[in-house]
Amino acid sequence: MNIWTKLAEFSFFETDRLYLRPFFFSDSKAFYEIAANPENLQFIFPTQASLEESQFTLANYFMKSPLGVWAICDQKTQQMIGSIKFEKIDEIKKEAEIGYFLKKDTWSQGFMTEVVTKLSQLSFQEFGLKKLTIITHVENKASQKVALNAGFSLFRQFKGSDRYTRKMRDYLEFRNVKGEFNE
Repeated sequence: MNIWTKLAEFSFFETDRLYLRPFFFSDSKAFYEIAANPENLQFIFPTQASLEESQFTLANYFMKSPLGVWAICDQKTQQMIGSIKFEKIDEIKKEAEIGYFLKKDTWSQGFMTEVVTKLSQLSFQEFGLKKLTIITHVENKASQKVALNAGFSLFRQFKGSDRYTRKMRDYLEFRNVKGEFNE
């Protein structure tokens, strides 16, 4: 099996408190609630000005190519509270970059660490990946904490162009390499 077959097999999976699934168009309102709050996405993409803009983003960036893209849902409330996705997958090198976000009222509860840890385990044990990376803005301390708590190590600091503003920014790259992870 290749990685795409495995990602299809794991299009739904659970952690202790959450379940992950593909996005549905019915997530539009919950997605807009997240995307309309600049605090939720300050390091991800620009704030969404309308439900229609959020629907466009949801359909084109989260639903169009669903493998390796998950809606994060709270098992208790059944609400979609965030997303995690492979930003880049290199099938030859067997590596991927992970990107994620959560709704602000669910921050500081360990949800994202739980999801990143589970996705890392699946990546190494099921998807055949050998290296995962998380890139954070230098000022995004919460995401850095998630990376470290999920078993990633700081690899480097670098300058790069922000994909939306095109301004030069400082970034940190965290890595988790198979064999270094507590499997």
